[in-house]
Amino acid sequence: MQYGYFDNEKREYVIDNVALPCSWTNYLGVEDMAAVINHTAGGYLFYKTPEYHRIIRFRGNGVPMDRPGFYVYIRDNEKKDYHSISWQPVAKDLSKASYRCRHGLSYTVYESEYDGLASSQTMVIPRGENVLLWDVKVKNTTDAVRDLSLFTYMEFSFHHIMIDNQNFQMSLYCAGSSYEDGIIEEDLFYEEKGYQYLTASFTPDGYDCVRDKFLGVYGTEDHPAGLDRAVLSGSTELGGNHCGSLQKNFKLQPGEEARFVIMLGEGNREEGRRIRVKYSDLKRVDAVYTDLAAYWKQKYDALQIKTPNEGMNTLINTWTLYQSEINVMFSRFASFIEVGGRVGLGYRDTAQDAMTIPHSNPDKCRERIEQLLKGLTTTGYGLHLFSPEWFEEKTGEKPFQSPTVIPEPDKQSMIHGIKDACSDDALWLVGAVVEYIKETGDLNFARKEFTYADTYVLGNKVTESVYEHLKRILDFSAEQVGDDGICKGLRADWNDCLNLGGGESAMVSFLHYWALQHFITLAEILGEREDAKHYHQLANKVKA
Repeated sequence: MQYGYFDNEKREYVIDNVALPCSWTNYLGVEDMAAVINHTAGGYLFYKTPEYHRIIRFRGNGVPMDRPGFYVYIRDNEKKDYHSISWQPVAKDLSKASYRCRHGLSYTVYESEYDGLASSQTMVIPRGENVLLWDVKVKNTTDAVRDLSLFTYMEFSFHHIMIDNQNFQMSLYCAGSSYEDGIIEEDLFYEEKGYQYLTASFTPDGYDCVRDKFLGVYGTEDHPAGLDRAVLSGSTELGGNHCGSLQKNFKLQPGEEARFVIMLGEGNREEGRRIRVKYSDLKRVDAVYTDLAAYWKQKYDALQIKTPNEGMNTLINTWTLYQSEINVMFSRFASFIEVGGRVGLGYRDTAQDAMTIPHSNPDKCRERIEQLLKGLTTTGYGLHLFSPEWFEEKTGEKPFQSPTVIPEPDKQSMIHGIKDACSDDALWLVGAVVEYIKETGDLNFARKEFTYADTYVLGNKVTESVYEHLKRILDFSAEQVGDDGICKGLRADWNDCLNLGGGESAMVSFLHYWALQHFITLAEILGEREDAKHYHQLANKVKA
């Protein structure tokens, strides 16, 4: 069954059969704030970290799937009937309504036609701001005046994913909500400057800040008590579970269209006021789309192909680039599979990602490469999973120890031994470094010095060049071989489900040879003739 198609002109994937068997997700944001959002507006929003600074709550692996999310309900007050623009959560009968999702480059659009109303909801995060805009349009396609109400709904998180999902003894007392001047504010009591807000371009006719008041104790997102009442209760609470629901009553003449902008952001009420003023100007909202289109055009213009195969052109020219950019931006721990419950960098994943787009995002690739260099041990293996912050100089003191902020790890637990090393991890970095230098021409990068993870933690901050880091990686694999001279699999060899326990891995020896070829090219260009000769001999040995 076909659920959608690629629109190559708009560089969108269009889902016109929204009853998918699993989620089709998109990523919004290219800086500090990001949303993982699916084809029915389910998902979550976070600021910098999906584990310790989640802004909205998300229940992964649930039924119905991917709830809650970023919902807009439209209610006909005469008929007492309502629907959601994104199909879910109300989920009107698809034989009586039309729904479509368009995933684009850093934006997603939901479109619906139901009971004479044509509506859309565009989700986007502007560059330079930490706010998610919900750009909503509702048009009356009938010849009768329509008496309508718009309701928003999202559920605030307690920031820390573990507190969201487990520690209710704490979570029910760690946040409060309030409403003033058209702005809902959530206050995280255990954090300095721990605030989020929801506001809109309109003056609300009602609001609810308490989840159980909007939904009802026995209500759900698809049948919330607030929409049955048609009037929100004006709830706030110091404690409990918090939501963002704003109500706007309006009428549409035949053929008339209304436009509203909802704003969900990071910061306190004052920040909400600033953002509300800024994006109540619809020209500034339209400028966000223009800016993001130019941002992505600069990237895909760096490499475009034309082959007889349209599918290959579509894949390479837009979606492989987009996937790679997202991976380099956010690592791989924010999705609907890795739902943000752990953060940091996977060594091999990040090295692979960093070698994909040095042509379109050289600065971010270099940043990731530098983080991996600092996550390498003097023995020559990389830390399989680590946080780059471990190896950065600390600035400033935390005002108080909060249970909801990123914890300081025990230094002794940061560096794992060889028994927990994956034999392929660091070999990928050799290729990433050389591809970066080949693409950018930055030969000086090979001479730049970085610390090693183990000496940094011990306080003996030994530094060596990138070039020397790569030699340690190649030498480590040359030493870690079995009886047949083939590289050992160690804890794993790229297939993490196969823990070889010291058995040999042909795959790693293939990878070792591949990394050696990259390094030999670099050594020759740098004039390191002895090294080029030595590692060429090693490559021949590995090949044999």
